[in-house]
Amino acid sequence: MPTHSIMPGHHHHAHEGPGPVARGTHLPRTGREGRAGHWTRNVPVAGGIVLGLYATYLASQNGFSTLGYWMLGLAVAVVSMGLGYVLIRQRHRMTTEVRSAAYGALFGCSMGFLYSLGGGTALRASEIGLLLGLGMGLASYYVFYWHEH
Repeated sequence: MPTHSIMPGHHHHAHEGPGPVARGTHLPRTGREGRAGHWTRNVPVAGGIVLGLYATYLASQNGFSTLGYWMLGLAVAVVSMGLGYVLIRQRHRMTTEVRSAAYGALFGCSMGFLYSLGGGTALRASEIGLLLGLGMGLASYYVFYWHEH
């Protein structure tokens, strides 16, 4: 009876692999990002453009000058793109709790700011931002936790 390839001392080269990987452990990244590199760049850019255009629209409806609302929209787009890009690029260095809090904070601040541009009071915009940020933080924690553990 032939011995099985996993028996001690009877290794067959075709079956050798890296071995078991502990749950929650990340494999080392290769030099090529592949498809993941595209969304790392494209998601913050798309989100920043949408957020900037919507901020431009809201500011134009609330008495900003033409140059003022375009400059505001450009600033909102650049800042949100930059923060989103940094957050996505550094996500593997953060624990699940910190990462979900960062996503919640970015989303909550963005939505609170948009609400304030729409004419809401600062207190109400803070409430909206806090509630939506908490919701995003909890939802992202749920997704991250169940996909990683």
